[in-house]
Amino acid sequence: LIEEGGDWDRRNRLKVYQGTYCIAIRDFKQAATFFLDTISTFTSYELMDYNTFVRYTVYLSMISLPRNELRDKIIKGSEILEVLHSNPDCRDYLFSLYNCHYADFFKNL
Repeated sequence: LIEEGGDWDRRNRLKVYQGTYCIAIRDFKQAATFFLDTISTFTSYELMDYNTFVRYTVYLSMISLPRNELRDKIIKGSEILEVLHSNPDCRDYLFSLYNCHYADFFKNL
């Protein structure tokens, strides 16, 4: 059904579930890709809330994305920045790594 062009809601839910599975098997790069694809259309509230989803997306991206992609997709991502304003721990952790404040990064770790 999905491959035949099922509706976007089901495709996005599948990507969230596939991303969660990829976390379980430690394929963080693929999990970050799935989560970043669905960040703007997240509807899988039965699995986790949106704040948790964004937090996982940020952590996965920090682990697996190169610096330029991290900037483009996370640091400059408006959907992610909205949630990070209400989650200062995750925001400080992300920006301490990105801005090369490694002492703060290890404190936030």
